[in-house]
Amino acid sequence: MRLSRLLSFSALSFLLLSGCDKKEGSSSATSTAPKQGTPVVTWQGGSITLEELQGHVAQMNPAARARVETPEKRREYAEGLGRFELFAAEARRRGLESDPEVQEAMKRAMVQRLLFKEFDEKAAAVTNEDIAAYYESHKAEFVQPARSRYSHLLVPAPKGSADRAAKKKQAQALLEKVRALQPLDFDGFDALISEASGDPAAKPADADTHLVTADDLKTRLGAEVATAAGQLKKVGDLSPLVESDKGFHLLKLTDLRPEKNQSLEAVTSMLRARITRERRDVAVAKFTEELQERASFRTDEAALQKLQVDPKAPQAPSSGPVPGYLPAPTPIR
Repeated sequence: MRLSRLLSFSALSFLLLSGCDKKEGSSSATSTAPKQGTPVVTWQGGSITLEELQGHVAQMNPAARARVETPEKRREYAEGLGRFELFAAEARRRGLESDPEVQEAMKRAMVQRLLFKEFDEKAAAVTNEDIAAYYESHKAEFVQPARSRYSHLLVPAPKGSADRAAKKKQAQALLEKVRALQPLDFDGFDALISEASGDPAAKPADADTHLVTADDLKTRLGAEVATAAGQLKKVGDLSPLVESDKGFHLLKLTDLRPEKNQSLEAVTSMLRARITRERRDVAVAKFTEELQERASFRTDEAALQKLQVDPKAPQAPSSGPVPGYLPAPTPIR
């Protein structure tokens, strides 16, 4: 069990870096050049040295180091590395470097290594000035006033209209219907919009104010409505009937977003990672487009249309490794 875990963890990284030209039966397949250092685990043709082990331990995180603190665990770790080398040598002796799955794994590793060396190693450091400029240009994401969202029903009755009293009675009857609903029955509330508005074509979505500030709501629906909305404190709260120059209003609170005020210092680490990622995406996109142009990368759409894809067809037996794949580059903005 322990050996299988070791192999599953480490085998891929070794196979990806193997050569591809040795054939089964090659006498040199199990030999390695003499190593400098103090041998700890040895076998015919190879060894694990103290210096290698020291380097591996230096790169472990504290939790991993704690697992090899005792003499028994150190032996288990050192011998596990040696056993892995024995398996790798035996795989080379059998010519498995030419196996299609190994070849495909090697291509994947090479692509990943290319991406790392071209776009990670060469990436310019993100400076504090870069972060401050990004913060200022995206400040609305980090500093926002409190906002709320409501469902709003209006029984139109302009001030001074002859039917205003009748409309008020209609609005009061509508209020009784709304009160009979469960507090979180937003669909039931919105479904009453055609009855409230008198427009059979009105849609429930028309009742949605979306997220608004108190000032936005005052500008849109008037001071009376904004004042009543400010009294609603939790999602599902219902306003009393609100009278304005436009008619009679009912409001139900559907969402609350508190004020957001994230300082530059609070988001510096996040922005450093975001800027790094966005710069990398741009660089990868540019490199990909240049690579495709240089290689005359083209797609024959007519031929592609002949590809048969039947989601209901039975799955065919696997005949090789799944091919590597890279998505289209992110468009450069």
